[in-house]
Amino acid sequence: MNKQRVVGVVDYGCGNFASVVNTLNSIINNDEIIRVTNNNEIASCTHVILPGVGAFAKTMRKLKELNLLESIQDYIAKNKPFLGICVGMQIMAEWGNEFGRFEGIGYIKSEVIRFETNNKLYKIPHIGWNSLINTPNNNLYAGIPDKATFYFVHSYYMQTIEDHNLDCGISNYAGINFLASFSKGNIHGVQFHPEKSQYYGKLLLKNFIDIEIK
Repeated sequence: MNKQRVVGVVDYGCGNFASVVNTLNSIINNDEIIRVTNNNEIASCTHVILPGVGAFAKTMRKLKELNLLESIQDYIAKNKPFLGICVGMQIMAEWGNEFGRFEGIGYIKSEVIRFETNNKLYKIPHIGWNSLINTPNNNLYAGIPDKATFYFVHSYYMQTIEDHNLDCGISNYAGINFLASFSKGNIHGVQFHPEKSQYYGKLLLKNFIDIEIK
């Protein structure tokens, strides 16, 4: 790489910030990681990760309050690698339906809705290890086998969609197929938590930060 790698992890007060940073520290040098809290910091990044724990609307609101939402959009527009985790992935959709109906960033023409099931064998939220029905064919999953499992914690999910520009990873819970992963150009999202998914989660994060810097 002919440019110094700077991996920014967005800290907006309600994400799984510390866990993501701790996992990254086991992969790369600490001086390659920065805490992103403003637009100047995000502009200096070569890779950005948006963690997520919490509600769709609250995440959007906090990013707007910190003037980070527009900065994230500007960063993505420059074709730099971006990874959204859990709610950080969900807000890439057009709409979220958690505690009301709220507008997302809209990069993915999908909606985020709640799991609904009458089967008592399946509890909501969906918590635990699950595999993908199909492993996406992109660099994010290099070295990750089809049967690999990842750790999920969520009550809401992004609906599956048909988009020829979208490299999708689908998972299933309670008989419902949902979007567990997507890649669209430089934008990547995972519903699961790679920072809690042990070996394969760490490998996915390594694959992301190894994406070539343009």
